[in-house]
Amino acid sequence: MYKSYLLLILFTCIGYIAHAQSFNCPPNLDFENGNLNNWEFRTGTCCPITLGNPGPPIPNRHTLISGTGTDFYGGFPLVPPNAGNFVLMLGNGNTGSEAESARYYVRVPNGSNSIYTILYQYAVVFQDPGHSPSQQPRFYVNVYDSATGNPVPCNQFNFVASATIPGFKQSPKDPGVYYKDWSTSSIDLSNLGGTTVVVEFSTGDCALGGHFGFGYLDVSCAYFQNQSIYCKNVPTISMTAPPGFEDYDWYDSITNQFLGSGQILTQPTPTVSKTYAVVLKPFSGFGCPDTIYTRFTTEPMTLTVDGDSSICITDSTELSVTTNSTASPFSYSWTPTTGLSCINCANPKAAPLTTTTYYVTVADTNGCTKMDSITVKVVDSAIADLDIPLDTICMYDMMNIKNNGPNNPTTAQYLWDIDKGGTIVAGDGTQSVITSWTSEGTKTIKIAAINGICRNDDSGTVYVSYGPLAEFSTDNDVCLNQELSLRPSETIASYHWQIDGHNIADTIFKDEYKLSWGSLGPKRIYLKVVSANGCEDVKADTVNVREYPVARIDGNINDICIGKAFTLSTIEGERYKYNWAPPQYFDDQHNRSVNGVAEDSTVIMLTVTNTWGCSSHDTLLMNVPPCCEIIMPDAFTPNNDGQNDYFKPVNTNGFQIVSFIVANRRGQVVYNDENVNTGWDGSLKGEDAGIDTYNYYVKYVCATGETKEKKGTVILLR
Repeated sequence: MYKSYLLLILFTCIGYIAHAQSFNCPPNLDFENGNLNNWEFRTGTCCPITLGNPGPPIPNRHTLISGTGTDFYGGFPLVPPNAGNFVLMLGNGNTGSEAESARYYVRVPNGSNSIYTILYQYAVVFQDPGHSPSQQPRFYVNVYDSATGNPVPCNQFNFVASATIPGFKQSPKDPGVYYKDWSTSSIDLSNLGGTTVVVEFSTGDCALGGHFGFGYLDVSCAYFQNQSIYCKNVPTISMTAPPGFEDYDWYDSITNQFLGSGQILTQPTPTVSKTYAVVLKPFSGFGCPDTIYTRFTTEPMTLTVDGDSSICITDSTELSVTTNSTASPFSYSWTPTTGLSCINCANPKAAPLTTTTYYVTVADTNGCTKMDSITVKVVDSAIADLDIPLDTICMYDMMNIKNNGPNNPTTAQYLWDIDKGGTIVAGDGTQSVITSWTSEGTKTIKIAAINGICRNDDSGTVYVSYGPLAEFSTDNDVCLNQELSLRPSETIASYHWQIDGHNIADTIFKDEYKLSWGSLGPKRIYLKVVSANGCEDVKADTVNVREYPVARIDGNINDICIGKAFTLSTIEGERYKYNWAPPQYFDDQHNRSVNGVAEDSTVIMLTVTNTWGCSSHDTLLMNVPPCCEIIMPDAFTPNNDGQNDYFKPVNTNGFQIVSFIVANRRGQVVYNDENVNTGWDGSLKGEDAGIDTYNYYVKYVCATGETKEKKGTVILLR
């Protein structure tokens, strides 16, 4: 609410250097924060007014007043017209020589040539006991420099109860009480830039203690509006100065032309912007004259209409219109009227059911009008209506929770919160979720339904009772008749087993069970655990009993002998793995069919394993006698490197050499000896034989007594 008087009322402190210059009003100087912050309070005695140390405001002695009440004695409003929402009451209707004060420290803005004035309104109520003036109830204004204590000239006022004080009236409630209705006075702080000034207001009862005195105070750091906008088509303008002064003189501030007297001045509308001044003349003995200014300018009237551009269908929004015009009061007209709380106010609430464009026409007292519009878009509301089907559930149980609100299925979104220990098993972000909890206690379930800017929340609770957890571990595949371990997890409950092919009567926890099956196929394991409160949980699993693979060694080794190659194999199975032993006998021991060379008599072992780990075995005793066939190399290199330097039989065990002859291609014998352990060293008559192909002949007797011969060729390499 504004706190000064001339067409529009301003809040700000205004000083003037040539043209108007604005300053911020000291914080809460006008009590419009709704509290008494930044003010300093004292109490004491009267008369004279003697005050104690500063302290917090005392109820019923420093009282913040608001509302539409009236003073009991004078009937005037407790809050002055066209003022703010709050005033300060100093004192009360009690007696006892009490005194009260309120003090504010004003820091005058820098600028030695600035004009800086504080306006205040006051109303005073005194009993008039007819004492001497020094003993009468009073209202005192004192303004002084906080650093020096020197008074600011023309700013000390002392109203002492008397039937002859100018402007006072006799109370219709009590003829012994006189009151002064709301009046305005000024405190001139011009040319005090950079100075901290104390502004103090005090009230006091009579000195003899039998009569009261109290007052009301409303402070403002405002003047006329520093600029007033008018329309060119308006023939005259009207200016009203603040009330409460004895006389007013108006001037044209540019020419110093005297324009008239009185609180109100009417002038022809100027053709260009123009500044006017009014000299405020207080009643004799109550201050010095002060000059304040206002400026009129021609400017197009503008409107700004504010309000939420979108609302939910069940909500409302406040529309607000502001104008640059200063010719208040304004008249307002809104159309259409649908959904509006009022059609002739500045801030109607709009609650349309569909998207609506509102138009407002504003007229000021200068005759200016302006129209503007705003569109309020209506969005489908979001409705949260939680449906929790059960009051109590068990831990680990699943429950379906729904939102029954009829929301737009294509645009609505849902935010779920199911409290600690809870899990949304399925449906998170949708209208229906499946939930479960792993801890007991009361759980709060919350949902927020959201549709664009619209949101609606709902919540509910469910109690989660202790519930056991059915859990066990085992292998899912086992071989026929193979033992398997079943290990349950421990929980506070009784155990109930159902296992194909087995009967477990135990209902108490046991660390491990050993199971096996003598038939193939899937075997079902089912466990139900039940707690003392009736909560239960189940788990089922399947163990597949697998058959063993076929392991059978196939191959003809009837004529095997030392050094002779052989081949063995087994049947092929799906996803079989093979392992032949001993591994040194085979070129690749993991093939289904393997090749080897007989080195000695041994036992051949085959292990076949399927993909589930089931294994079968087969063995073959391989008796390997010495062979009756002598083996000769195809080439040799007599270069004295210690490797293959001699040409001789590879296998000499079990043979007796009768004749061993080597000849060149011309038939010349180059070696003839029965000592097969030495062999031919590749020399001829003490010299190295040439690189060539040589013929050999060997005659030998086998261990069986059979005499054999062998012929062939060998290549000599160097």
